[in-house]
Amino acid sequence: MVLMHLTDTERVLLSGSSGPVLAEAMDYLVQFGEAFDAPRLADISYCHYPAEMAIYEGSVEDLVDYAAKCRANGVDAIGAMGASRFGDENAGARVRVPTTTSTLCCDLERPDCTGCPAALARSQARVETAHRALGILETYTCTPQLLGFVPPFGSVIASVESSAIIYFNSVLGARTNRGGLFTRYSAMTGKYPLMGYLLSENRRGTHHFHVDIPPEKLSTYDAWCALGFHIGSIVGSEVPVITGVRTARQDFLIGFGAALATSGSVTLFHMVGVTPEARTTEEAFQGKPPAETIEVTERDLNVVRDRLTTILSGAPIDFVTLGCPHYNLAQIKHVAQRLRGRRVADGVRFWICTNRMTRKQAEYSGYASAIEAAGAVLVADTCPVESHMRQSTCREYGLPVPNVAAMVTDSAKMARYVGDLIGCKTALAATDACIEAAVAGRRQ
Repeated sequence: MVLMHLTDTERVLLSGSSGPVLAEAMDYLVQFGEAFDAPRLADISYCHYPAEMAIYEGSVEDLVDYAAKCRANGVDAIGAMGASRFGDENAGARVRVPTTTSTLCCDLERPDCTGCPAALARSQARVETAHRALGILETYTCTPQLLGFVPPFGSVIASVESSAIIYFNSVLGARTNRGGLFTRYSAMTGKYPLMGYLLSENRRGTHHFHVDIPPEKLSTYDAWCALGFHIGSIVGSEVPVITGVRTARQDFLIGFGAALATSGSVTLFHMVGVTPEARTTEEAFQGKPPAETIEVTERDLNVVRDRLTTILSGAPIDFVTLGCPHYNLAQIKHVAQRLRGRRVADGVRFWICTNRMTRKQAEYSGYASAIEAAGAVLVADTCPVESHMRQSTCREYGLPVPNVAAMVTDSAKMARYVGDLIGCKTALAATDACIEAAVAGRRQ
């Protein structure tokens, strides 16, 4: 084990002379870094924070207690380090970098729109006060990049949410590991151990995937999800380098990355000619040969679709969900145009999930009213697999288990997690086919 080098400021924080909150945070980060032989701490520019969902017993209570502890120790904690860069200097120990939050287990603005049990919504609402006390921005989304949180190329950040992490690393070229509880301490100190994907040598591509698929077959969101799901299932936790495709569509890259991180545990990918650390194949591999080169064809996408589809063609469905990860405004506009003047079939719930700021824009632009006039719901803050539809949460609140019989989605990530967490049949389909299924009440 290598003992980390600490700056004078970091030593002061660790000593406790700046207060117990920062001392504790530094202690955890130093122990964490030394366990992985990190030579020092890096300064972070941004943090994406765990939501602290009420569906996990003790999660909300833990955050509320931590916020109370930070508030009680605020003045002393600020001490030698200087005031927090955000908010009231006398309000307690607070986050030191811009910090956003990931998804919750309910739509806090409109908890009734999804049928969330009132008791669950009340429990979840307690995080808002705690987040505000800590100076955290209440974004509640898995796609904070859509809200303008775009860390600069090469900057170090700390993040949770696998789809956001892979996007930050791959598409933006920022540097982050897969965070967890330690993001709390990074947010409070602005530090993270220099290790893992923060180091250039660990960002080298390992496996080469050449995509030999006609462009017209890679022109839909679900096709990109299927491509990511296929590559992730092969590469596991390594770093894939993809050639043979060129796209600048943000929604496709978000869906692709989310699927990579779902079927594998991919944290970083390179797409030659598209992502910033892969201007050439040689640059992506840092001049070294790949461990393996694999050809990807249209057949591989069809295998993924078959694997994630357990609803027979023409069979009845009772749930359609879009927005995993959360949809952007252009995607919502498309759904609104396709639904205008139509009606979702009786007995079918249709969720389009997004962040609350994008929903505000959709309301202003008239897309939300068109969607909801058709009987669909524009949901913010949450998604099906993070909501009361989970089997475990249904049991706790006396809801039917499973709460859904047959779900259609355009997201490979959603389709994969639904089986484990909701327990219903699934179908992976193109976005337009999902919309048609919602109107017909059957898989198209």
